Amino acid sequence: MRSPDLHSGRRDHGCDPLLSRIVSSAVGPLFAAVGADPAVAATTIIAIDMGGYQLADALAQSREGWLMASLVGYMAGATIIFSIPVGLAMLDRRDHKYMALGIMSGILSVPVGVFIAALIVLLTGTPIRPEIATTGPATLQLALGLGQILRDLLPLVLFCVAIALGLRLVPDAMIAGFLWFGRIMYGAITLVLVFSIVEYFTGLFTTLFGGWGFDPIIADEADQFRALEIAGYIGIMLAGAFPMVYLITRHLAGPMQALGRRLGLSPVGAAGLLATIANILAMYRLVREMRARDKVLVIAFAVCAAFAFGDHLAFTANFQPSLILPLLLGKLLGGAVAFAIAARLSVPKAEALEMQETPAAGQAPDAARPVTA
Repeated sequence: MRSPDLHSGRRDHGCDPLLSRIVSSAVGPLFAAVGADPAVAATTIIAIDMGGYQLADALAQSREGWLMASLVGYMAGATIIFSIPVGLAMLDRRDHKYMALGIMSGILSVPVGVFIAALIVLLTGTPIRPEIATTGPATLQLALGLGQILRDLLPLVLFCVAIALGLRLVPDAMIAGFLWFGRIMYGAITLVLVFSIVEYFTGLFTTLFGGWGFDPIIADEADQFRALEIAGYIGIMLAGAFPMVYLITRHLAGPMQALGRRLGLSPVGAAGLLATIANILAMYRLVREMRARDKVLVIAFAVCAAFAFGDHLAFTANFQPSLILPLLLGKLLGGAVAFAIAARLSVPKAEALEMQETPAAGQAPDAARPVTA
């Protein structure tokens, strides 16, 4: 039995009204047809700390659905809307194919990571804050059941099965399709950001079209937690992420080598594994120095585990501190499952692609490169 919805169904924060309408009319009914909460459809592509939390709150049919959608947004949403476009922008073009293999392998573990986190909430009876707030006690005891967890994850599982079959049967086509998808996402996000800035300073689109389909990017009377405020909270906590990576690679070379040997990674690959737990940007800086095997394994791990002790810890500590432990365990164990999946499913293809590459004149192979920050 689900807990009563405090606001009689969907809640209206004015949160991304265009996205709300698209999800409600186009994708939501497909999720509802299999018993899944429509809010899960939204956070499959929208990160929890990039509007997904508020959007899920507006779309969820119950507080249990809000929780499930939030957990999906920490893993799938963060990957789709942030890790993929930013990775395509930051990484060398020759590394895009390895990123594609890693991301697709990692996506397969998202249902596992979400299931673990939700199961911990279920077994421990963890309460949550009933509304979007950064203060106040966690007073809402969820009526979350195993059946609902599985129903909410079913569409995601079907999507993952399709990806797994594609990677197994037509890996080259999957890589090409992934890269096109990533470029489209990158272009769309850039345009929305530019148009949002223009709208904020000029009101141009409201004047021309009588309204604007997205939330303001800066706090107003309606909501004090807009995009820039949330980014600010997270940025304060992340001030030490890049210095941390520098210190790890400079002063912990020995432990990194030992960890790498146990996991089948080079020292720089092991450093990337630790860096991504803070922030995936820190890991992306190291990808150029990795072997193809390391690139795929570390990026696969990042799909669930990225930001665990950085952005997502900061966001959760602000909005739902009672969920910190279930979330961290779900993200890290989901990342471990992704690592194992990638080792079996994608690493052979990555190593075959690496063999086809001709090392640049005078440049040492990846395996021989020194660890750098």
